[in-house]
Amino acid sequence: MKTRKKRTAAALLLLLFLLLSAVGIYGYLRVRFPLRYAELVQTYAAEYELEPSFVLAVIWAESSFRPEATSHAGARGLMQLMPATGEWIAGKLGIEDFTADRLYDPETNIRLGCWYLGYLRERFGGNEVKMLAGYNAGPNNVKKWQEEWGEGHEPTAADIPFPETEQYVKKVCNAKLLYAWLYHLEEAGA
Repeated sequence: MKTRKKRTAAALLLLLFLLLSAVGIYGYLRVRFPLRYAELVQTYAAEYELEPSFVLAVIWAESSFRPEATSHAGARGLMQLMPATGEWIAGKLGIEDFTADRLYDPETNIRLGCWYLGYLRERFGGNEVKMLAGYNAGPNNVKKWQEEWGEGHEPTAADIPFPETEQYVKKVCNAKLLYAWLYHLEEAGA
């Protein structure tokens, strides 16, 4: 029986090796980090002066590109916006017919999510670690941490006291680099 298990394991490893060889690491990564909603991302990233790879990484980390995603806390859509945050942003953008269900619409969600990332960029001087920490843990927590870090301190993910937020920041920053490399987004002027 042990020999059979060893053969099965060896066959699976060989199959995996052949698959990776055929597809290649590049192909595997393009499957793992898909490019979806590219036109909407490019449009709203440009409007709010964000890098498309940054926005794609946030969407990937938040919802894995599932527009119907809903978190246990009630965040909705691709960029996992809370209904109250969506309503606040919609008010800032002059969207009068906003309802929380519109957060499941990819265009609405990406538009509002990009606006919010732009807001966080302005609030935190373009520091992506602070922006992402604010997106995940709330801008008031980042403001409190900033006071603890001291003026002029440029935090890294390791400086964040919430383990979940630290991991989130690392995940998005790594995904951003992969998106830029895989799809040549910044070089293409997207």
